[in-house]
Amino acid sequence: MDISQIELKNVPCIEFDCTCGRTHKSGIKHISVGSGSIQSLPFYLKDFKNVFIVSDNNTYEVCGKNVISVLEEQGYSVSQCTLFSKGFLVPDEKALGSILVEIPSDTDILIGTGSGTINDLCRMISYKCHIPYIIVATAPSMDGYASSVSSLIVKESKQTFETVFPYAIIADTDVLKDAPLNMLQAGFGDIMGKVTALADWRLSHRINDEYYCDTSVALVNRAMQKCIDNLYGIVKRSPDAIKALIEALIISGVAMGFVGNSRPASGAEHHLAHYWETDALSKGQEHNLHGISVGVGTVVISRLYNFVNNFKPIGLEIPDSKYVEYMLARAGVPVSPLEIGITKSVFHRSLLKAMEIRPRFTILRYAAQIGILEEIASSITSFYYK
Repeated sequence: MDISQIELKNVPCIEFDCTCGRTHKSGIKHISVGSGSIQSLPFYLKDFKNVFIVSDNNTYEVCGKNVISVLEEQGYSVSQCTLFSKGFLVPDEKALGSILVEIPSDTDILIGTGSGTINDLCRMISYKCHIPYIIVATAPSMDGYASSVSSLIVKESKQTFETVFPYAIIADTDVLKDAPLNMLQAGFGDIMGKVTALADWRLSHRINDEYYCDTSVALVNRAMQKCIDNLYGIVKRSPDAIKALIEALIISGVAMGFVGNSRPASGAEHHLAHYWETDALSKGQEHNLHGISVGVGTVVISRLYNFVNNFKPIGLEIPDSKYVEYMLARAGVPVSPLEIGITKSVFHRSLLKAMEIRPRFTILRYAAQIGILEEIASSITSFYYK
């Protein structure tokens, strides 16, 4: 079987020996994507009785109360916690503490209804409390649903923690298609980020002989192409296109799970996004949706690849910045740091410092290694901030 062409329904519990020399497996037990999939929840809860549901004030109305109704009708004991926030909910110590205060001691399984933030919070609680969790997705906005990593704000700094895979992922397209447009655009932006993430992985494989998996790369490329093919339908909220988007985002997360880290899906474009988000949080400001920032970061890093390649040929296929910008613009995703409120000083500093967010070799580290990062950072900053 060609694993790179695997259908999502066949991913749970899969294990196989890969041509990369490793044995890959999925830690996810169940995945349900489609119209009305919330109704399938009781099927996945046969071994559980006491359920604890986590929502925020928005996702409770969109999905949480429906999940509670479905489960109570089937006789489950349901407790719930709704996290209130005037703006974006921040996945920080306060939010984690609120959940821990509310969760009953006899909870058998945790169910999060939400997207990135709720998923990250529930994953950490699941890990710390040794309780399995299910995520009921409310927006196709990011690729973290199927991963085992939580991105949290700890001591006002964005940090990633290796935690656990979800027990199940439920993605009801009846809910997802009605998500805010900027969340659909964020999902597309996150997917397009794989262009530079995979380029960074190829670069490090060539220069540092870093481990590389062709199967995982093929999975991610297939996911990305699936979204590109359905771009028009995504912005028009076509159920089939929204299904294609959420499946692509889940597949991207599965590839991360196969490799054991986020290398197939995250590179310098994510480091820029994390830098901008952390900077905003440090100033008490709300930041853009992660996928929106990643989209802008992807355009910037694609352009940076061209700058570096012109200075010293890399010897690898490099991202086409014009193509990336064109595809994102077609989806209505911002393509310039100015469009998302990044100041000139923060932008310039991010090009120099974002690589310090994690010890991963990217085009930014390569540019620093060959002594041209400062020159290129100034050139790219001048390009955007004329």
